[in-house]
Amino acid sequence: MRNQGLLEDHAFVAPGPDRPANPGLVLIIALLSTLISAAICTGAILGRPPAGAIPFIVAVCVGGPIFSGWNVPAATAALRVDRAGMALARLRRALAELPETEHPLGF
Repeated sequence: MRNQGLLEDHAFVAPGPDRPANPGLVLIIALLSTLISAAICTGAILGRPPAGAIPFIVAVCVGGPIFSGWNVPAATAALRVDRAGMALARLRRALAELPETEHPLGF
């Protein structure tokens, strides 16, 4: 194959500021943070806190998941890139298994 060296199937893309090191972990942490924060907020409101503490509780319980979800778009993009790379590798393997034949018109 003429251009085999241009695109490698298992090329490593280094994590940078836009690509988290472990995107699955980022998504799990964001989900757990949201669930824990909702449970804490519900428990705190049902526990009859002082009226002055309610805005602080709500701000912390809403701000925590927002802060932990800051990297979720980059993590989902990184997972999509990985999935697209695996699909490309699968396509290349399938094409490599095809037999090479002569062009019918001799080109």
